[in-house]
Amino acid sequence: MLLVGLTGGIATGKSTVSGMLRDAGLPIVDADVVAREVVEPGTTTLEKIKLAFGPSVIDNGVLNRRRLGDIVFSNRQELARLNDIMQPAISRAMADKINFWRMQQVPILILDVPLLFERNYEKDGKIDKIIVVTTDEATQLERLKLRNQLSDSQARNRIRSQLPLKDKVAQADYVIDNNQDQKSLTQQVAALIENLKEIAANDNTN
Repeated sequence: MLLVGLTGGIATGKSTVSGMLRDAGLPIVDADVVAREVVEPGTTTLEKIKLAFGPSVIDNGVLNRRRLGDIVFSNRQELARLNDIMQPAISRAMADKINFWRMQQVPILILDVPLLFERNYEKDGKIDKIIVVTTDEATQLERLKLRNQLSDSQARNRIRSQLPLKDKVAQADYVIDNNQDQKSLTQQVAALIENLKEIAANDNTN
């Protein structure tokens, strides 16, 4: 099974690319979905967050992500504390999902992980190829402000909480430039899929 990491910066269009790969029939393990699953009402992880950050981040048993984000994205220590709670739970759940797809003997599996480099997924030796979706800084900032209804400083704090895009691009096997129009993006993704299928067809590690 060819294990392919998909990442990018916040608001660069990674989720759009992930959707296009899914539409092409490639199975996806989405770390954002997993991150929501591990903090569903009644989970141990949600209780740990409540103990660490106080009951104000919980509304009727449900995590208030915006309130928690306001706390952690303006304070690196608080962000590190949240990651110490979240990451072990996410990693366990991700491993379970990867094993499921491996048992299905799919030729290609996409790991959609926003913080792929920040969480050192690329260093465990299991990811075969890495895709990075990128855009210019000004476009990224404006997209994030509009999408999440954030002020300029709030958006910049979220961007600064991640590894700089140029550092991610430097470690990529494939770079998808999402600065252009939809036609360009579609063409880039189509070429990527063909390349991955060719590699998977010649991969004898299944």
